[in-house]
Amino acid sequence: MSESNLRPIDLKGHFSRSSQRRAPNVLKEYYRFLRVPDMRNLAGGLPFSANFPFESIELSVVRPESHLHKNSDGIKSASAEDFTTQMHIPRTAQGSNPVRRVDLDTALQYGSAQGYPPLYSWLRKLVNTVYHPNIPYEGQADVMINGGAADGLSKVFELLFNNWDEDLNDVQDREGLLVEEFVYGPPIAQIKPKGINVVPVKMDAEGILAHGDGSLSHVLQTWNSALGKRPHVVYVIPTGQNPTSGVLSLKRRIELYEVCSHFDLVLIEDDPYWNLYYPSTLSTATKYRGRPMSTDFPMDPDHNYCTGSLGGKSTGHQFLDQLVPSFLSIDRDGRVIRLDSFSKTIAPGCRLGWITAQPSVCEQLFRITDSTTQQPSGFVQAIVMQLLGDFETPSFTESTVNSNERPAGWGLNGWVNWLEGLRSTYERRMTAMATVLEENRHVSSEHGQTEMFSFNWPMGGMFLWVRVHISNHPLVSVDPRRLMLALWLHCTQHPYRILVVPGGEFAATKKIEDDHGYLFFRFCFAAVEESALVASSKSFVEACRSFWDIEDVEVIEKILQENADEGEAGFDREIIEEQ
Repeated sequence: MSESNLRPIDLKGHFSRSSQRRAPNVLKEYYRFLRVPDMRNLAGGLPFSANFPFESIELSVVRPESHLHKNSDGIKSASAEDFTTQMHIPRTAQGSNPVRRVDLDTALQYGSAQGYPPLYSWLRKLVNTVYHPNIPYEGQADVMINGGAADGLSKVFELLFNNWDEDLNDVQDREGLLVEEFVYGPPIAQIKPKGINVVPVKMDAEGILAHGDGSLSHVLQTWNSALGKRPHVVYVIPTGQNPTSGVLSLKRRIELYEVCSHFDLVLIEDDPYWNLYYPSTLSTATKYRGRPMSTDFPMDPDHNYCTGSLGGKSTGHQFLDQLVPSFLSIDRDGRVIRLDSFSKTIAPGCRLGWITAQPSVCEQLFRITDSTTQQPSGFVQAIVMQLLGDFETPSFTESTVNSNERPAGWGLNGWVNWLEGLRSTYERRMTAMATVLEENRHVSSEHGQTEMFSFNWPMGGMFLWVRVHISNHPLVSVDPRRLMLALWLHCTQHPYRILVVPGGEFAATKKIEDDHGYLFFRFCFAAVEESALVASSKSFVEACRSFWDIEDVEVIEKILQENADEGEAGFDREIIEEQ
């Protein structure tokens, strides 16, 4: 491949008109002079940091290997004190290097929209040398810190889409976003007010299809211009897809990328569950089903994708080498915009994440951020940075923890150990729930075994996507949508008390919801105490069995009417009243 082919392509033609008109903040152009020694700053409108009413922050944090000291029930085998240590963020830290200095003076001051310098530097190095060491375009990818994935996605949409109004604009000017046919709701809620076409693409057990009927290539090849412009952006959750839990194989990712390159699409890769990839699912599901779920994944759970599949550099960590590589690893054109988040790896309340993309894309996102939200909370960035610690620092050692020295944070090794521990925790939960459901999918009757529901064993993420075979219910004469609603309500009642999300809530369009979306339930195995997970899964099974025992239509009508009288679920009133 020639050097010219490795240069990222110019994506300016994909940028919205408002994004192309954005100019840098002129006042912040002066900030570069502050790097001159002894420069006295009389230019910036900065409050005096000594007046900040915070002297320090003391943190008690768990050690990154704490997940490795749990028994099969998810309970720590030692006291909490054995797995915690203290950290300290001072008002003023020693040293002048802005990428190594973590203190309240700098964290709480006005700063660059790019993010807190120590955290920005840490993440940029993490992305380019560890997470994605095989990005094919020349130079390195850049990062932009944001207030969580939802904030980052909002800015990406601002970058890529022009607003459209049917009362003001011609339909030929309407832009479109390609999404999986079942998709996480908030991105759709963000894009719809802009008047953007939401265009669904069919899925299989892995996720979005590259080829075949209803696939990405098929939708683009057969696009009807009467609906507007052919979509120029595709949004995917490639690992632990929400809600289906599918994982795109490397083979599928390459196929999808080729379609994107052929049709000049920008690919938004939203990947909060990247480290929650479960290679053990292949062998476990095969044990129950008698056949592999897919032949496109290596059966060896220790397969090294970086060296074995990509023929490139290792991440330097066996755990990360086993994860299916990001689209960034095959992004020769620079058309991938990746979203990562600390919500699933540290805590959602942090509201902290980052975007990875070619530098010209990050520059435009910088301008959007600089004129809107600015950088995220300085408190949160400083705390997360102190937790992560120096990039080169080894993980905690017994000598460090037991001494009077304050640890410098987890370090890179500690961070990777933490991610691996999280994967182990959620994989154990997934297996517990899936095993209960697998062993109780059928109900016995005088006619034999009847399948009540089915599912694909999750390859990643936090969810289990169940398809209810409501057509197998004895009351086949009842509208299946009404039966599904009655089952959902039945699950919430005593003694079952199980709350799941109806699949229609994730349908990309009303047509998909009405056609087959209503047949699904989404379970989350991450949200409840691990010790209660098996009992909760069994409660769902019992709710299904008792529901299958109902042979009187009046019982179904009573369930629906009681719900209508209480008015507790507005989403179902249309179904009840239209009958």
